[in-house]
Amino acid sequence: MVSKFDELVASRPKGYFANRGFVLLNLMLLIAQISSYATGYDASMMNGLQSLTYWQDYFGTPTGSVLGVFNCINSVGQLASFPFQAWCADRFGRRVGMAIGAVILLVGCVLQGAAKNIGMFIAARGIMGFGIAINITAAPVYLLETAYPAHRGPLTALYNSLWSLGSLAASWITYGTFTINNDYSWRIPSYLQGLSSVIQLVFLFFLPESPRWLLEHGHTQRAVDVLVKYHANGDSADPLVELEIAEIEQAIAVDREINQSVSWFTMFKTSANLKRTLLICSVGVFSQTQGGSVTSYYLSLILESIGYTDSKQQLTINGILQAYGLVLGIIGALVVNYFPRRFLFNLSTIGNFVTFIVWAACEATYEKTANAAAGRAVLACIFIISFWAAAGWTPLQVVYCIEILPIAIRARGLAVYNISVAISGIVGQYLVPVMIAGIAWKTYIVYVAWMLIIVLVVWFCYPETRGMSLEETSAMFDGEAVVDKIAHDAEGAAGLASPNVENKEAEAVAVPVLEKV
Repeated sequence: MVSKFDELVASRPKGYFANRGFVLLNLMLLIAQISSYATGYDASMMNGLQSLTYWQDYFGTPTGSVLGVFNCINSVGQLASFPFQAWCADRFGRRVGMAIGAVILLVGCVLQGAAKNIGMFIAARGIMGFGIAINITAAPVYLLETAYPAHRGPLTALYNSLWSLGSLAASWITYGTFTINNDYSWRIPSYLQGLSSVIQLVFLFFLPESPRWLLEHGHTQRAVDVLVKYHANGDSADPLVELEIAEIEQAIAVDREINQSVSWFTMFKTSANLKRTLLICSVGVFSQTQGGSVTSYYLSLILESIGYTDSKQQLTINGILQAYGLVLGIIGALVVNYFPRRFLFNLSTIGNFVTFIVWAACEATYEKTANAAAGRAVLACIFIISFWAAAGWTPLQVVYCIEILPIAIRARGLAVYNISVAISGIVGQYLVPVMIAGIAWKTYIVYVAWMLIIVLVVWFCYPETRGMSLEETSAMFDGEAVVDKIAHDAEGAAGLASPNVENKEAEAVAVPVLEKV
């Protein structure tokens, strides 16, 4: 059954610049997009620093486990901030959550740029990770909750794709500072990492608060004002606004009826929430362990293993790879709504699996025979991995997690996702240089085996979420009757529903479903 909500959205212009309200809203949402830029900048900067002679000399040419600590300490900081991530966004609002994270990240960037020794550099990166995690918990939730319904999927997909913009900036900044013959060759990129936080802090409080957060906290009129101004282009009589308000309120009521009171235990309280939590954890872990983290943090090690040992050559390849990734990421974000979520996840995962088989074979060939063609094939695999990532995992991972979460636990759920990313990041970022030093090409055999597990889990366990409103998608786990009840009650509250047998059946079945879960 097509809901009145879907009919109203489908009947309107969908262009991002179709009216003044859309233009203003989408420009303001760019401030939230910056959060993803900051995470991409960090990964590529650390990649670039490893190719800078002055950084290597200053810190004693770190390798193996020491190099692993340099990179994974950022994820340790993210893990340490876990108790504060959702709390900041839920207690103070999505905007304040982003601001708190931006301030902490900025402090870490200043300390990193001014580092006098290994200990100070590592501590600064830990502080940065602490701030990044708080910031990136609030930002995508704000984005998805505030965007116009027809724009949510692409804009949230673009959020994660802008990771590549930060990565591109860092790669070419380190390329540029390569020619500076002193410690500022690595200090300047470190300081510039804080630029994204400065921009956010300047503009954040010109943004409206998330209408869903406002309704959750009793600020109904403020929520109405936001939706009227930006979703209805100032038309207070637009039925879409009334329906959006009604649907959000119905979803909040269902959440409260199911969960009574919200706490971290709510993430595991019902079978539906447990399934959500397990899916979110899997998305976080899988997104970090498909090979992207290898090329993000240790591209220089990989390039050295296939004969590309010149520092300038490494920095050039890194810069080209990040530009390529950015273009693919933007394309992926723009087309994400044209394909089912499951199709894109499976395409991306199976593509990665096949590519890693080829990578492992070519890496083994090069290490045994120094065959130049095998080395070039590995380099090609690195670029192909970026293509498969952009086809599915890059644009979808944050979108998918938020889509399956009800309002009451949305920030907590994203915090769980971020912690899954952090834990898998710690393990991967620490182990990869150790594995490459210890078992060389067999490292990629391990990845092939792990990728097979990911293929099976995604194929059999990931449900489809495309084409539903946020409230309907999040209710999907609680049963079809709950989905129908939210849509029907919202339409009724907005005066847009017409009684029929199907609606009455949904209403009758909804109560037992709620009691059961």
